[in-house]
Amino acid sequence: MPSSNNYFHLHLVSDSTGETLITVARAVAAQYANVTPVEHVYPLVRSQKQLDRVLDEIEEAPGIVLFTLLEKDLVSRLEDKCKRSMFRACRSSAP
Repeated sequence: MPSSNNYFHLHLVSDSTGETLITVARAVAAQYANVTPVEHVYPLVRSQKQLDRVLDEIEEAPGIVLFTLLEKDLVSRLEDKCKRSMFRACRSSAP
C-alpha cells in the first residue's frame, strides 16, 4: 500500500461485473498524479446481505464510494449509510 499521505480508498460497488465503473474510476483518478487510489471492487451486489458485507468493508477503510446499482432499496440504503458516515458517494449512472 502507498504511504499514508498519498493514497485514498476508492470503493466501487456494482450490481454487474463493475468493468465500466472501474474504467470510469481509473480515468478520473488518473487526473490526480500525487495520490493513488486503493481500489476495493464489489461486483454483483444484488441483495441486502451482499450490501451489508460491502458496507462493513467501507466502514473498515473509509473513502470515496462510486456505484452503479439499479435496485432502489439498495441505492437508498447505500446512500443513507454514506451520508450518516460522511463518506462521499456518487452514482456513476442512473436509469
